Amino acid sequence: MYPAIQKTLFFTFFLMFGFPALSQTTIENKDAEEMNVDMPDETVETDVVDKRQLQLEGAVLYNRFEQFPNSLIGQMLVRYGMTKHLELRLLVEDGKERDKYIEETVQSNFPLAVGFKYNLLKDHNWIPDITLATTVKLPFTSREHEQNAYWSPILLLAFQNKLSEKWKLEYNGGAQQEAYSSEWVWILNGSVHYKLAKPLEIFVEYYAQFESTQDPQHNLGGGLAYQINNQFEVYASGGSSVDYINHNYFFSAGCAFRTH
Repeated sequence: MYPAIQKTLFFTFFLMFGFPALSQTTIENKDAEEMNVDMPDETVETDVVDKRQLQLEGAVLYNRFEQFPNSLIGQMLVRYGMTKHLELRLLVEDGKERDKYIEETVQSNFPLAVGFKYNLLKDHNWIPDITLATTVKLPFTSREHEQNAYWSPILLLAFQNKLSEKWKLEYNGGAQQEAYSSEWVWILNGSVHYKLAKPLEIFVEYYAQFESTQDPQHNLGGGLAYQINNQFEVYASGGSSVDYINHNYFFSAGCAFRTH
């Protein structure tokens, strides 16, 4: 098994079974402060983690292709709050058939990347919350020499409308350089979230890439997230490409943990 998958699996199972048994801070769901977790949906949230707070989000993702070998990917997102408005980020994606997963799917990002989120506007009366999110691939993680030339930035604006206590709408727009080439694509994501109860949220989403020389890649997906206590959340999601020549679909499951 690939080391990245082993580490992610260990992290996931430790948090699911070991940490709740060891933690002395477990509280009732109704008393938990809501976590803002970027996984498992593909739409980037506008919220940033609190100042001096560390949040770890991990998942294992299975991606099935019709024309290529299937992928099994370990994912990890590390988020740290520098200020009230600024969050630093480290992203890792690695595993079986990693490069094909990154090249052929919209839900992929980069093998190893750093970035930040900066909250530009929050809690205005009628304007949505707005956040700038950027990511840059670290090219030394490429497995082939010709892939090392690309830093492949992502520039994204994230928006959120809180429609009610139970409903919220999130949507993104931006541009991304492909991970292993000089080509640029346009990104469009959107999701609708509904709280069935305070600890349980479900969502449906649309996410896509548009490139001038190829057909657009449209995708539909959905998932759920359950916050166990003030520091721990589990989640799962799935999705599929729509009317795309290299059809693929995926399923992902994981968990998130934050410090006090």
